[in-house]
Amino acid sequence: PGERMYRTGDVVRWRGDYTLEYVGRSDFQVKLRGFRIELGEIESVLARCAGIAQAVVVVRDDGRGDRLVGYVVPVDGQNVDVEAVRAAVAARLPAYMVPAVVVVEVLPLTPVGKLDRAALPVPEVTGGVYRAPSGPVEVVLAGVFAEVLGVESVGVDDSFFALGGDSIMSIQLVARAKAAGVVISPREVFEHKTVAGLAQVAVSAGVGAPVLEELPGGGVGEV
Repeated sequence: PGERMYRTGDVVRWRGDYTLEYVGRSDFQVKLRGFRIELGEIESVLARCAGIAQAVVVVRDDGRGDRLVGYVVPVDGQNVDVEAVRAAVAARLPAYMVPAVVVVEVLPLTPVGKLDRAALPVPEVTGGVYRAPSGPVEVVLAGVFAEVLGVESVGVDDSFFALGGDSIMSIQLVARAKAAGVVISPREVFEHKTVAGLAQVAVSAGVGAPVLEELPGGGVGEV
């Protein structure tokens, strides 16, 4: 009684009605989609990637919900391969900690020389050279990509993650694709990334999906 049980890191203040108002955090730990994430851990992994001089990670709302965004400053004269950086981070951290990666020339600073997180640029979601889908599977997948990502159209060579997708959205992608008659797995989304790549491994709904044997209680279902 009367002793501290746990230091949460949350900063609050008393209101006049004797309730607590949340102000922010005393560290850079965040809670995103049920996971507690230490942003500094992601920044450390990003900074160890080839060609990166500085890195900072923030949580931003891009209109489709909060997501992790990593801003990286390249070493002078070097180009940063965003997909290679994401793959390197994914090899060391869980999928829910892999951020979208944005390359910037410098990190913005406040007048006193501290990082100005509010001045970091809003990520631009863009694809490469557009190549239209062909065949029914690519058409379905391209449509589901666009629906989940909230963009007008998606080319068959555009990476789901380069366009702003993350691990949670990949599950939505799988569910909506299956509802449209195309079966893919979350692992395949991470491995193949593009409409063209996923079309090569996708199967029609109900075809090739393992089915559990009937259980004693009578329950059956797809794996």
